[in-house]
Amino acid sequence: MEYQLQRESAGVCEAILDTASEQPVDLELSLPDYCPDIERILKCRLAPSVSSTVVTGDRLDVDGSALVTVWYLDSAKRNIRLCEHQVPFSASFELGEASPDAVPAVRLRPGYVNCRAVGPRKLDIHGAFSVSAAVYVPSVREYCTFIDADDIQQQRSPVTVSCLRGMARRQFSVSEVLDIGKGKGSPESILRYELIYTPGDSRAIDDKLMLRGELTLRVLYVTDIESGARDNMSFSIPVSQVIDVPGISDSTINDISVSVMNSDVMLKSEFDENSTLISLDARLCAVVFAYSDSELMLIDDAYSTDYELDITKEAVKTTRLAGVENISVSARDEIKTGDRPITRVIDLWCDAVTSVCTPSAEGLEIKGKMNIVLFALDSDGIPFCCEKAVDISAALPSGSAAGCSAKAEISVCSPSFRITGDNSIEIKADALITAAVYENKTMRCITSMEVCGDRKKQRDTAAALTIYYAEEGESLWDIARRYCTSTEAIIAENSLPQDAVCKSGMLLIPM
Repeated sequence: MEYQLQRESAGVCEAILDTASEQPVDLELSLPDYCPDIERILKCRLAPSVSSTVVTGDRLDVDGSALVTVWYLDSAKRNIRLCEHQVPFSASFELGEASPDAVPAVRLRPGYVNCRAVGPRKLDIHGAFSVSAAVYVPSVREYCTFIDADDIQQQRSPVTVSCLRGMARRQFSVSEVLDIGKGKGSPESILRYELIYTPGDSRAIDDKLMLRGELTLRVLYVTDIESGARDNMSFSIPVSQVIDVPGISDSTINDISVSVMNSDVMLKSEFDENSTLISLDARLCAVVFAYSDSELMLIDDAYSTDYELDITKEAVKTTRLAGVENISVSARDEIKTGDRPITRVIDLWCDAVTSVCTPSAEGLEIKGKMNIVLFALDSDGIPFCCEKAVDISAALPSGSAAGCSAKAEISVCSPSFRITGDNSIEIKADALITAAVYENKTMRCITSMEVCGDRKKQRDTAAALTIYYAEEGESLWDIARRYCTSTEAIIAENSLPQDAVCKSGMLLIPM
């Protein structure tokens, strides 16, 4: 005889792909004719971006390009020059199964880049970056929650799981024409720009997410190529987008991730050399998962008062979105410039951020490094570059339970500085850490149960009660199993306040 177990189902988000691949970049680059000769390389950067992410059948295809940027000093030793080159790339991943509802999430992470001048107009560049790819599909997971049989005694434990209500991936564009202003000088060329997305107060209602955030654009530009005069400007661009997410509502807990896929900043001076306008075209991607909590009672243990049982237990995994944390942190450090005294800071920015989530005694902690880059002038007015990796860390209040994990994104605000000496500068960087914290539990629970050859248990029915001498702390569940009765019957017969023996003594066991 096989017992029928009642089951409850919950929607889950299943990752059918979670991997990464390294993309090498090997390049021999010759300067264009309009670029002057190289006196000294200041810095080389490798910045990958995504142009398309497509799931076709059981394959994920990612296309994009890596922008190789080289800042160098020209022979006059006064101007910072720029040379750029786009390197296209493609990456494909086998999924193992096809799903029409698949939601891909792709992140490009800079690795390393080495650059050396092999001549006044030729560069040898070697580097790599990684494509981190995950693909999620909606699925249903069943949990055994009750055995409906008169002879079965069962022990159940409560657990809270997050049920998937909706998931979506949406791309959208942001295009703006921005004015530097007459007081800042007309830009002749752009030396560097960065575009950072900071999440805002998003709201969900009736299958729609009102996404809100802010894009911060920082631009370093040349106002006079002959003299090398430079200036910088920062713009704040509000982002507001309505995204269709079937199943999302004002009662769901939402894991929202927004990334800048690619962007382009150009001068608007085709017909007016005195123009102070610049254009921004950016493509963003939002990945949204909406959950709601559900309380389940999972069967830890069971026995029959009449039969010997063959019980199958399996490890059952449950996941709950404990919360989404937004934590502001600050980091301070000092950059030493060696024998190059600082007379003026040209630009200071965060070039890259890396982070890991690690368990600590208090819970989860985000630890990372921000690579701060400094362009400055020395005492002879010659530009130079310094870099410093600055540590950053923050504790996640929602990650106090064992088995927690987190997905974290870090947005770095514009670093500030204070020159503290001829060869030193104090830097301060503010960052916003957005982390979705998940509680992961594994329990051994009953998944099936049947009678062992219809063998009935042998019970002593000569007396209605049996006397048992129990030890303090002994489990009534174990006692009831031994005598083929129920904990409820023992509690009622002995007027016990709980299901454990409070102190050693005699118990009456109903037979």
